[in-house]
Amino acid sequence: MSSHPESRGRLQVITWSAVVVTALALALIASYVYTRDPYWSLRWTVDLKVYLASGQTVRDGGSLYDLVVMSPLYGPMPYLYPPLTAMLFFVPLSFLPIGTASLVWNTVSLVALGAVVWLSLGIAGVRNPRNRAVLTVAGLILASFLLPVRVQLIAGQINMFLLLLVLLDFRPNPGRWRGVGIGIAAGLKVTPLIFIAYLVVTRQWKAARTAVLAFAGTVVLDFIVAPADSAEYWGGLVLHSSRAGGVFDTPNQSLAGAMARVLEGGAFSQWWLVVLGVVGLYGLAVAAYAFRRGSDFLGFCAAAITGLLVSPVSWEHHWVYVIPLLVWLAVRAHRQRSTAIAVVTALLAVVFTVRVFMLVGIQESPPEPMDLAAWQQVVAAMFPVTGLVLLLLGPLWIRRQFPDRSTSIRASSQEFLPESTAVR
Repeated sequence: MSSHPESRGRLQVITWSAVVVTALALALIASYVYTRDPYWSLRWTVDLKVYLASGQTVRDGGSLYDLVVMSPLYGPMPYLYPPLTAMLFFVPLSFLPIGTASLVWNTVSLVALGAVVWLSLGIAGVRNPRNRAVLTVAGLILASFLLPVRVQLIAGQINMFLLLLVLLDFRPNPGRWRGVGIGIAAGLKVTPLIFIAYLVVTRQWKAARTAVLAFAGTVVLDFIVAPADSAEYWGGLVLHSSRAGGVFDTPNQSLAGAMARVLEGGAFSQWWLVVLGVVGLYGLAVAAYAFRRGSDFLGFCAAAITGLLVSPVSWEHHWVYVIPLLVWLAVRAHRQRSTAIAVVTALLAVVFTVRVFMLVGIQESPPEPMDLAAWQQVVAAMFPVTGLVLLLLGPLWIRRQFPDRSTSIRASSQEFLPESTAVR
């Protein structure tokens, strides 16, 4: 394609118009399908209703953390995020009726997913504008089938925006402001703090400082716009993970959730924290190893998986962080004509698409901790088991793919090469 700025600009307009139209169509399809499904209709907009109530509470001058929305399915559901999140997202959304708000929210979430796919393709080395445009729309459609995305749309969750903010800091040549996306994401929901830890362990001091300052800026804004709520949230409420729901519930795909189901109880013991601490340190070590071998992106992936594993609660929709890895692996399989990488990518796609525990009759939210056989425990913890396997085997694969830092830099630098040498 011509490199003329006018042509490039026209293609960008066409690309993002196609993304918006596709996102709207997918949001409408999701609404039609899931509101008619006996199982998922009970869960439709379950989190969005809390978000809208938080926006209304801010407008009414009430306390965000006294807010409790009663769900027929899940019981009392409190607001969990910092005040700024409600201000930025949910106050404007709360002016809309629930049906319209759901359609708008899911459409914008899917546009953000399109942006995630577009960024991931760029990181993977796809430089031809037409190919990248077509693959972005195709990737958006395919990614919408992934379980984390489906659950995000059903519940009306926020995680796609957080992923997009973080991924902006891992795109090629992010510039002097690298770290701002991570810091803002952490200020909207604290779980992206794991990426600040990644910047620290990889000694990316400037980006780490920028991320910390951006995060601190969001906290300052919290206290400016909602001082009482901010004092309550940052004064200790942020550490009360039990407010997010039952740790042993099957959709909790964190390591803590898996341990709770094995031990048939949701109470944290001190040795649990030791296990989570060891996994956290190991996962960050894997991320640092990937970075030293020249792949900052694989470092991001390892840090994301680590954060999902060690968080007390990682619901299925939190695992949207695997999407960039799936895109990157698919492009690499094509580039290297590698059957092995293609098979692994397909297997990962299946793991993150099929809700296996439902197929074998394992309950989602049992009235008491579950007594499961060993094979059922594995099925009930497919995401954390897969995450642990990736962290354990990943360094071996990285060592083979990137024998040393100079070789890995040459291999990964295709994402910065001219179109003629990048994926077309």
